[in-house]
Amino acid sequence: MISIKKGSIFTLVGLYVLTIPFFNALNVTSYDNSQILGHFGASTIAFTYSTYIPFFAMLGFLPLSLKIGKQIKIRTMILSVSFLSLICNTATLYATTIEWFTVWRSLLAILSIIGIFASLLPILMKYNPVFNMPILYGIVQFIMQGSKQLYQYFGTQMTSIHNWTFGVYFLNINFLIAIVLAWIFYKKDIAPMKTPFQFDWRGWIIILLFFTIVLFLCAEGQTRNWLSDPKVAMAFAFLLIIVGVYLIHVRLTQAPIINTDVYKYKNVVLGSLLFFYTGMMNGTGGIVTGFMTNILGFDTIYVARTHLAILIGLFIAIPLSTYLLFKRIYLSTIWVVGFACYGMYHAILYFRFYPEIDSADFFGPFIFKGLAIGFLYPAASLYISENVPKPLGDSRMMSGVIARVIFASLLGGAILGTFISNLNVQHKTGLSQQLTALNPLAQAQLNKSKNYYLSQGLSAAEAQKNAEKNLSNQTAKSSMMLAYKDIYLVMSALCFFPILILLLFKMARRPIGSVAVEPIPF
Repeated sequence: MISIKKGSIFTLVGLYVLTIPFFNALNVTSYDNSQILGHFGASTIAFTYSTYIPFFAMLGFLPLSLKIGKQIKIRTMILSVSFLSLICNTATLYATTIEWFTVWRSLLAILSIIGIFASLLPILMKYNPVFNMPILYGIVQFIMQGSKQLYQYFGTQMTSIHNWTFGVYFLNINFLIAIVLAWIFYKKDIAPMKTPFQFDWRGWIIILLFFTIVLFLCAEGQTRNWLSDPKVAMAFAFLLIIVGVYLIHVRLTQAPIINTDVYKYKNVVLGSLLFFYTGMMNGTGGIVTGFMTNILGFDTIYVARTHLAILIGLFIAIPLSTYLLFKRIYLSTIWVVGFACYGMYHAILYFRFYPEIDSADFFGPFIFKGLAIGFLYPAASLYISENVPKPLGDSRMMSGVIARVIFASLLGGAILGTFISNLNVQHKTGLSQQLTALNPLAQAQLNKSKNYYLSQGLSAAEAQKNAEKNLSNQTAKSSMMLAYKDIYLVMSALCFFPILILLLFKMARRPIGSVAVEPIPF
């Protein structure tokens, strides 16, 4: 039975609230990219780099942050990271170029990952023996996924008051609250697991080189048309070389960051694949955001408010899946429900890509998306951690993060953008070929637009030119929506495919096994 001492629930809630600003340091301005781009007047490629670099900085410093978090005294660490985050976040307001803005954002990202580990460690130390691991994982996912949607919404609301700078001020208030909470809840200033500091510096440098090349591919792969460009092909070749160098490094190092021995555990291999799969399914959310803003003309507040429907699914699914995992339900049951919810999300949205759709039409699909995240994320995090010994815990964590975040979300998102562009070109070409005098519907639309411009006092030539331009714009929107429909139709099939595999081969018909390593905070 789980029993918590009187008053410790208040402390537990306070400790978890303390983690929230660090989880969301980069989420507050998620919908403000156009404002930031306009503020600095940077080129598209420069702004693309400024968007990617902070995320790669966070991921690159993840293994070092985990080591630092275990060495330095907790209260000192939290107060220092909160104060430095306050400074770096404020410095973004005074950056004069996109390069300096990126530097300060990257430092903020690095500090946030240190803050995540530093704030989670006391919870793991104090409540890990008390909480069953499914409950602990469920709480982490509940706070992380739920706070993400709320921070994006509140950040957008603050931005609407004046501009994107108010979102930065909002985050500063949260760091000030973190400082206050650290004074209240951290009474003793002790290092949690202080041991002789040992870190795989050589392996870390190799991993950073690997991330740097993936960053280049994410930022410029699409504009360079991928393997048709020699520099992109060379980057892929370097990736393979770096992987080979790291495999040699592992054999010469006693405690590498990613120990390949972790892949002797079947659940780590399959769990990494599951992480990649869930990251890929969740990565199509950017398509909906682009559809709302670029085609439907929703403003950012409308978009953020509509996405709050995901919270309903999260509030239902994460507590339910946590309870079922705690009660030793079969993993296959949770996975089937989760994949089915992702499939329903994509299948319903497939029929939603049409002009003049209302925000209420996104309500149902987003609930299904929240349900899918709530069922799959805690179960996937537990499964990849199952029976993994503590010395390999960091390797398991890095494997999952690289699979879901690097390959599925970041690199996969960039490749997905290329597919959409190619599909858009194909559909636009096909639709343009139908805009002839032999098409009575196209001719009628052209004449209607031309008569409108003539009624506005334009000459016949100007009216004809504007009418053709208007028809071309409508064709561009239609082709883009057809491209979106194609992607979501394929994704719905890919979401239902694992259900078929699970049922046909009777896989994962067992409860979760022993889990002893820390939750993955991503």
